[in-house]
Amino acid sequence: MNWESTGFGVMLGLGCVFVFRGIGTLRNKELDATARRKGYWPLNAGLALIAMSAILIVRLKGG
Repeated sequence: MNWESTGFGVMLGLGCVFVFRGIGTLRNKELDATARRKGYWPLNAGLALIAMSAILIVRLKGG
């Protein structure tokens, strides 16, 4: 089994989950503005994980 591909897939999946949770927090109108702004942290972390996964896939696997 190729562990590199599994690791990249896990990074991509976690990034998507973080983005989904961050957007959900930002769109939740029941929270006050301060609590909603905390949704940027998982959103940005998810985008960073997705970007790192894509860059590593292209660099190590040759695209």
